[in-house]
Amino acid sequence: MIRAAHPYAKTLAIGDGANDVNMITAAHVGIGISGLEGQQAARSSDYAIAQFSYLIPLLFVHGREAYRRNSFLVIYMFYKNVLFVLPQFWFGFVSAFSGQTLYESWLYQGYNIVYTSFPIMWFAVYDLQHTRDRFLNDPSLYSIGLQNVCFSTAVFFQNIINAIVNGLFIMMICFRGLDGHVANNEGKNGSFWVDGTMVYAVVVLVVNLKIAQKTNSHTWVSTTLISVSVIVFWLQLAAESASPYFS
Repeated sequence: MIRAAHPYAKTLAIGDGANDVNMITAAHVGIGISGLEGQQAARSSDYAIAQFSYLIPLLFVHGREAYRRNSFLVIYMFYKNVLFVLPQFWFGFVSAFSGQTLYESWLYQGYNIVYTSFPIMWFAVYDLQHTRDRFLNDPSLYSIGLQNVCFSTAVFFQNIINAIVNGLFIMMICFRGLDGHVANNEGKNGSFWVDGTMVYAVVVLVVNLKIAQKTNSHTWVSTTLISVSVIVFWLQLAAESASPYFS
Protein backbone atom coordinates (compact mmCIF):
# COMPACT_ATOMS: atom_id res chain seq x y z
CA MET A 1 0.00 0.00 0.00
CA ILE A 2 2.80 2.42 0.86
CA ARG A 3 4.69 1.69 -2.36
CA ALA A 4 1.53 2.13 -4.41
CA ALA A 5 0.71 5.46 -2.74
CA HIS A 6 4.30 6.75 -2.87
CA PRO A 7 6.02 5.12 -5.88
CA TYR A 8 9.20 7.19 -5.50
CA ALA A 9 9.65 6.52 -1.78
CA LYS A 10 12.17 3.99 -0.49
CA THR A 11 10.52 1.57 1.93
CA LEU A 12 11.94 -0.35 4.87
CA ALA A 13 10.15 -3.31 6.47
CA ILE A 14 11.06 -4.88 9.81
CA GLY A 15 9.56 -8.09 11.11
CA ASP A 16 10.25 -11.05 13.36
CA GLY A 17 7.74 -13.71 12.31
CA ALA A 18 6.37 -15.71 9.40
CA ASN A 19 3.44 -13.31 9.03
CA ASP A 20 5.94 -10.53 8.20
CA VAL A 21 7.56 -12.32 5.26
CA ASN A 22 5.33 -10.78 2.59
CA MET A 23 5.94 -7.31 3.99
CA ILE A 24 9.71 -7.85 4.17
CA THR A 25 9.94 -9.10 0.60
CA ALA A 26 7.70 -6.33 -0.75
CA ALA A 27 9.82 -3.51 0.70
CA HIS A 28 12.95 -2.16 -0.95
CA VAL A 29 14.95 -3.21 2.12
CA GLY A 30 13.75 -5.96 4.43
CA ILE A 31 15.14 -6.57 7.92
CA GLY A 32 14.35 -9.75 9.78
CA ILE A 33 14.72 -10.21 13.52
CA SER A 34 15.61 -13.74 14.52
CA GLY A 35 13.84 -14.71 17.72
CA LEU A 36 11.27 -16.90 19.42
CA GLU A 37 8.91 -16.90 16.45
CA GLY A 38 11.40 -18.71 14.22
CA GLN A 39 13.73 -17.83 11.38
CA GLN A 40 11.28 -17.27 8.53
CA ALA A 41 11.60 -13.48 8.69
CA ALA A 42 15.37 -13.60 8.97
CA ARG A 43 15.71 -16.02 6.05
CA SER A 44 13.50 -13.85 3.82
CA SER A 45 15.18 -10.56 4.68
CA ASP A 46 18.03 -8.59 3.15
CA TYR A 47 19.58 -8.12 6.58
CA ALA A 48 19.06 -10.18 9.71
CA ILE A 49 19.64 -8.91 13.24
CA ALA A 50 19.31 -10.60 16.61
CA GLN A 51 17.68 -7.74 18.53
CA PHE A 52 15.55 -4.76 17.62
CA SER A 53 18.10 -2.46 19.33
CA TYR A 54 20.60 -3.35 16.61
CA LEU A 55 18.46 -1.46 14.08
CA ILE A 56 19.96 1.94 14.97
CA PRO A 57 23.60 1.03 14.24
CA LEU A 58 22.48 -0.95 11.18
CA LEU A 59 20.84 2.15 9.70
CA PHE A 60 22.88 5.05 11.02
CA VAL A 61 26.34 3.46 10.90
CA HIS A 62 26.53 0.50 8.50
CA GLY A 63 23.71 1.62 6.21
CA ARG A 64 24.91 5.18 5.93
CA GLU A 65 28.50 4.17 5.28
CA ALA A 66 27.51 1.43 2.83
CA TYR A 67 25.63 4.04 0.80
CA ARG A 68 28.60 6.41 0.79
CA ARG A 69 31.24 3.78 -0.01
CA ASN A 70 29.21 2.02 -2.70
CA SER A 71 28.36 5.34 -4.34
CA PHE A 72 32.00 6.32 -4.53
CA LEU A 73 32.93 2.82 -5.70
CA VAL A 74 30.62 3.05 -8.73
CA ILE A 75 31.63 6.60 -9.64
CA TYR A 76 35.32 5.90 -9.11
CA MET A 77 35.26 2.87 -11.41
CA PHE A 78 33.85 5.04 -14.21
CA TYR A 79 36.25 7.88 -13.39
CA LYS A 80 39.44 5.86 -13.47
CA ASN A 81 38.53 4.04 -16.68
CA VAL A 82 37.47 7.22 -18.48
CA LEU A 83 40.71 8.86 -17.36
CA PHE A 84 42.62 5.82 -18.63
CA VAL A 85 41.00 5.74 -22.08
CA LEU A 86 40.62 9.44 -22.88
CA PRO A 87 44.37 10.19 -23.36
CA GLN A 88 44.33 7.65 -26.18
CA PHE A 89 41.43 9.53 -27.75
CA TRP A 90 43.29 12.84 -27.46
CA PHE A 91 46.34 11.09 -28.93
CA GLY A 92 44.27 10.52 -32.05
CA PHE A 93 44.53 14.22 -32.88
CA VAL A 94 48.33 13.82 -32.92
CA SER A 95 48.42 10.49 -34.79
CA ALA A 96 45.84 11.51 -37.41
CA PHE A 97 43.50 8.91 -35.91
CA SER A 98 45.63 6.14 -37.35
CA GLY A 99 44.59 3.64 -34.68
CA GLN A 100 48.06 3.57 -33.12
CA THR A 101 47.81 2.74 -29.42
CA LEU A 102 49.44 5.05 -26.91
CA TYR A 103 50.11 2.46 -24.20
CA GLU A 104 52.42 -0.54 -24.28
CA SER A 105 50.26 -3.68 -24.44
CA TRP A 106 51.67 -5.53 -21.42
CA LEU A 107 51.37 -2.49 -19.17
CA TYR A 108 47.91 -1.90 -20.59
CA GLN A 109 46.65 -5.22 -19.22
CA GLY A 110 47.61 -4.46 -15.63
CA TYR A 111 45.60 -1.28 -15.11
CA ASN A 112 42.39 -2.70 -13.66
CA ILE A 113 44.00 -5.88 -12.35
CA VAL A 114 47.01 -4.57 -10.42
CA TYR A 115 47.60 -0.81 -10.51
CA THR A 116 44.16 0.44 -9.44
CA SER A 117 42.23 -2.47 -7.96
CA PHE A 118 43.31 -3.06 -4.35
CA PRO A 119 42.96 0.49 -2.88
CA ILE A 120 39.32 0.81 -3.96
CA MET A 121 38.57 -2.70 -2.68
CA TRP A 122 39.86 -1.73 0.76
CA PHE A 123 37.99 1.58 0.64
CA ALA A 124 34.67 -0.05 -0.27
CA VAL A 125 34.84 -2.40 2.71
CA TYR A 126 36.68 -0.65 5.54
CA ASP A 127 36.63 3.12 5.10
CA LEU A 128 34.79 4.97 7.87
CA GLN A 129 34.10 8.69 7.60
CA HIS A 130 33.42 9.29 11.31
CA THR A 131 33.54 7.34 14.53
CA ARG A 132 30.67 5.08 15.55
CA ASP A 133 29.78 7.35 18.50
CA ARG A 134 29.49 10.41 16.26
CA PHE A 135 27.22 8.60 13.84
CA LEU A 136 24.90 7.53 16.66
CA ASN A 137 24.87 10.96 18.33
CA ASP A 138 24.51 13.12 15.21
CA PRO A 139 21.53 11.96 13.09
CA SER A 140 22.10 14.83 10.63
CA LEU A 141 24.98 12.81 9.15
CA TYR A 142 22.35 10.39 7.82
CA SER A 143 20.90 13.07 5.53
CA ILE A 144 23.39 12.42 2.72
CA GLY A 145 21.34 9.46 1.55
CA LEU A 146 18.05 11.32 1.75
CA GLN A 147 19.48 14.19 -0.28
CA ASN A 148 21.37 12.01 -2.81
CA VAL A 149 24.60 13.77 -1.93
CA CYS A 150 26.91 10.92 -2.95
CA PHE A 151 25.12 9.48 -5.96
CA SER A 152 23.05 11.41 -8.46
CA THR A 153 23.09 12.27 -12.14
CA ALA A 154 24.84 15.57 -11.39
CA VAL A 155 27.54 13.93 -9.27
CA PHE A 156 28.10 11.23 -11.86
CA PHE A 157 28.57 13.61 -14.79
CA GLN A 158 30.65 15.96 -12.69
CA ASN A 159 33.17 13.15 -12.19
CA ILE A 160 33.00 12.11 -15.85
CA ILE A 161 33.74 15.67 -16.96
CA ASN A 162 36.52 15.81 -14.40
CA ALA A 163 38.05 12.66 -15.90
CA ILE A 164 37.77 14.05 -19.45
CA VAL A 165 39.50 17.30 -18.50
CA ASN A 166 42.15 15.52 -16.44
CA GLY A 167 42.89 13.20 -19.34
CA LEU A 168 43.31 16.15 -21.68
CA PHE A 169 45.70 17.95 -19.32
CA ILE A 170 47.75 14.82 -18.70
CA MET A 171 48.04 14.18 -22.41
CA MET A 172 49.01 17.75 -23.23
CA ILE A 173 51.52 18.19 -20.42
CA CYS A 174 53.25 14.82 -20.78
CA PHE A 175 53.16 14.41 -24.55
CA ARG A 176 53.92 18.00 -25.45
CA GLY A 177 56.37 18.39 -22.60
CA LEU A 178 58.53 15.49 -23.77
CA ASP A 179 57.67 15.79 -27.46
CA GLY A 180 59.96 12.88 -28.34
CA HIS A 181 63.12 14.71 -27.24
CA VAL A 182 64.12 12.26 -24.53
CA ALA A 183 67.57 10.78 -25.15
CA ASN A 184 67.91 7.04 -24.57
CA ASN A 185 71.03 5.19 -23.49
CA GLU A 186 72.32 5.27 -27.07
CA GLY A 187 72.04 9.04 -27.35
CA LYS A 188 69.03 8.87 -29.65
CA ASN A 189 65.71 10.57 -29.18
CA GLY A 190 63.07 8.44 -27.54
CA SER A 191 60.07 7.25 -29.52
CA PHE A 192 56.44 8.06 -28.76
CA TRP A 193 56.45 5.01 -26.46
CA VAL A 194 58.33 7.16 -23.97
CA ASP A 195 55.59 9.77 -24.12
CA GLY A 196 52.85 7.15 -23.88
CA THR A 197 54.46 5.45 -20.91
CA MET A 198 54.80 8.77 -19.12
CA VAL A 199 51.11 9.50 -19.75
CA TYR A 200 50.26 6.04 -18.37
CA ALA A 201 52.43 6.61 -15.28
CA VAL A 202 50.73 9.91 -14.49
CA VAL A 203 47.28 8.35 -14.94
CA VAL A 204 48.16 5.58 -12.47
CA LEU A 205 49.48 8.17 -10.02
CA VAL A 206 46.43 10.44 -10.33
CA VAL A 207 43.81 7.72 -9.79
CA ASN A 208 45.67 6.41 -6.74
CA LEU A 209 46.04 9.92 -5.34
CA LYS A 210 42.29 10.40 -5.78
CA ILE A 211 41.48 7.32 -3.70
CA ALA A 212 44.05 8.48 -1.14
CA GLN A 213 42.33 11.86 -0.99
CA LYS A 214 38.85 10.35 -0.56
CA THR A 215 39.89 7.83 2.10
CA ASN A 216 38.84 9.08 5.55
CA SER A 217 40.34 6.43 7.80
CA HIS A 218 43.88 5.86 6.58
CA THR A 219 45.71 2.93 8.12
CA TRP A 220 48.97 1.20 7.31
CA VAL A 221 46.97 -1.17 5.11
CA SER A 222 45.41 1.55 2.95
CA THR A 223 48.70 3.44 2.69
CA THR A 224 50.56 0.27 1.74
CA LEU A 225 48.02 -0.73 -0.92
CA ILE A 226 48.09 2.71 -2.55
CA SER A 227 51.89 2.87 -2.48
CA VAL A 228 52.36 -0.67 -3.76
CA SER A 229 49.88 -0.09 -6.61
CA VAL A 230 52.06 2.74 -7.91
CA ILE A 231 55.39 1.01 -7.20
CA VAL A 232 54.36 -2.19 -9.00
CA PHE A 233 53.80 -0.17 -12.17
CA TRP A 234 57.36 1.14 -12.11
CA LEU A 235 58.74 -2.30 -11.26
CA GLN A 236 56.98 -3.87 -14.23
CA LEU A 237 58.14 -1.02 -16.45
CA ALA A 238 61.73 -1.51 -15.28
CA ALA A 239 61.49 -5.27 -15.86
CA GLU A 240 60.15 -4.79 -19.40
CA SER A 241 62.80 -2.16 -20.17
CA ALA A 242 65.56 -4.52 -19.06
CA SER A 243 64.17 -7.50 -20.95
CA PRO A 244 65.52 -8.18 -24.47
CA TYR A 245 62.04 -9.40 -25.44
CA PHE A 246 60.75 -5.80 -25.38
CA SER A 247 63.80 -4.15 -26.92
